[in-house]
Amino acid sequence: MDDLLSEKEQIEEIRKWWKENGAWVVGGLVLGLSLLVGWNSWQSHVRTTAEQASSLFEQVRVQAMVGNADAASELTGKLRNEFASTPYAEEASLVLAKLLVEQGSLEPAAEALQFVVASKEDSQMALVARMRLAQVRLQQGDFDAAVDILQVEDAGAFSARYSELRGDIAVARGDWATARSEYETALSDLGAGLVNRELVEIKLNDLPQVDLSEAEAES
Repeated sequence: MDDLLSEKEQIEEIRKWWKENGAWVVGGLVLGLSLLVGWNSWQSHVRTTAEQASSLFEQVRVQAMVGNADAASELTGKLRNEFASTPYAEEASLVLAKLLVEQGSLEPAAEALQFVVASKEDSQMALVARMRLAQVRLQQGDFDAAVDILQVEDAGAFSARYSELRGDIAVARGDWATARSEYETALSDLGAGLVNRELVEIKLNDLPQVDLSEAEAES
């Protein structure tokens, strides 16, 4: 037993260790508790924010269903101002834009879609917004703007839809050769499942026959 510390010596060793390290232990415990409380508070804030944004988005949908563009626009503006960090601001803008297009308010619809295009929150949603914005510009007769909007590095799963839209713009311009090329691209694209193949084939078959040599000479 000589090689073992006595009870008194053990107590003294513990006291010495605590004197040297106690502050670090207490500090670590306090820091750990603070981080835990902070994390729980943040999680609670995130949940509350999401719930509030979701509630506002549902109100936008309700107002859109009854055709109340003014109320839908006001609620969408609130989402953009107060809950810009959530995806609901962009989703509400898409809903609002659809309503405005249905009511013939094309420029306000374009502004709503531009908000989504400019957002970095969801690239897929931005790609959808670009398609709808291009359609609005096409309806307005601004063909150059419509084409520019569709100029993206990678349209991903929407590449076939983008080609179809570029074909529609070319048709509006009377550029049959380009329209044919874009429609054929849409049909051959691996993502062509997102387009109505039957409709695209009808568009393609309805194009006037063009002498390619003449088309190249004109270009």
